[in-house]
Amino acid sequence: MDAVLVVTAMPLSEAARSELSDTLGDGYLVVDIKEAPPTANILLTPVVSGQLLGSLRAMFPEARILFTELHDDGHGISLEGPLARIVARGPDGYYVADALEALAPVVQSESRLQLTGSSRRNPPRLALAAPTPVDSAIAAPAESAGIIWLTSPAAPPGRALDLHAIDNLVAQVLNTATPRDDLLWAAIAVECALRLLSSGEGNVLIDVTDLPAPVLAELQIRVMSESVPHMSWPPDATPRR
Repeated sequence: MDAVLVVTAMPLSEAARSELSDTLGDGYLVVDIKEAPPTANILLTPVVSGQLLGSLRAMFPEARILFTELHDDGHGISLEGPLARIVARGPDGYYVADALEALAPVVQSESRLQLTGSSRRNPPRLALAAPTPVDSAIAAPAESAGIIWLTSPAAPPGRALDLHAIDNLVAQVLNTATPRDDLLWAAIAVECALRLLSSGEGNVLIDVTDLPAPVLAELQIRVMSESVPHMSWPPDATPRR
């Protein structure tokens, strides 16, 4: 039997991936997304947009994709997501139930804790039968300035990122005729976009129409890791397959 291939789409060190592999035991191999073949079994990723989720499914069609929040002081890892931020506010519990019948046992359990004077906080729990996920792009604009992924010539107000300047830089550094095929292009594009955002001049527009799926995924993973608001335009755009 071939090893179960686990792919990490978050910035983990080689040592951290090796330790995770050792913890999983024989029969598991943990690799970075940049080195992963499309036959991966499991993909660990931060919480991402619907568009990026679609891109990841296209890259790894057989994998089970798991949204992952991870905080490990010993390894210097802090990948906080929406659930961790909610729990940090201090509720006694956090529950996701898809029916009233699923909520009733939760209320009964919490009632027993309250009546006995317990101050114990329960970890987040999800209903066993979760609603069917909707594969769609984010449909509402961010409340503050952010990054907009353009998939149409019609663009909302904002400052367009000069992609040709990035093309020229990466082509010169790597001596390549296809700079947008390299993940270095994504890293530079995100850094430039973040600098533009910090100038306070509104949204930054990035044309992603012709980007390869791995480069688009790298772009959006980097933006997610910075907790920067982002959305697709037009709002009803569907992920590329």
